[in-house]
Amino acid sequence: MTFDDTKIYAYFTIAMFIVALLFGLPGLYSTFITEPAIESLIYHDNPSSQQLKQAYIMLRKPHIFAGYNRYDEVGAGIEYILKDFDLRVAEKKDFDVNDTMYLELLLERRKQGSDLSIKTMVFFVLLSLLGSIALVIEKTSKNRMKER
Repeated sequence: MTFDDTKIYAYFTIAMFIVALLFGLPGLYSTFITEPAIESLIYHDNPSSQQLKQAYIMLRKPHIFAGYNRYDEVGAGIEYILKDFDLRVAEKKDFDVNDTMYLELLLERRKQGSDLSIKTMVFFVLLSLLGSIALVIEKTSKNRMKER
């Protein structure tokens, strides 16, 4: 009994495409829906305390690649910002225009996560494309073998 290699290539192609969607959709949603909404709240003319608080709440729940639990040298101060802003939200304290600088930092980190998500999606789409090319090659070689 011989194993059909076309099934392996087909399953690989489908699996890579599904993984691409799972990783890419949160980044695309964030890039096209969430981030513009946050920007409109932060960069509004004279943003109110409530608008800044709403922007922070939207920034506080990032997607898989934009998590704030992955600190590096550039984002070392984020942990302090999160603790301070979480405390303000819990105690219902006001946000002011001086906080926009910190919200911009959080937004930048979210954008970097979205970019990483989209680039990861592209990588897995390319793997899926590679699998489909291998599938086509395998099918054409099998057809040639049958003709002989």
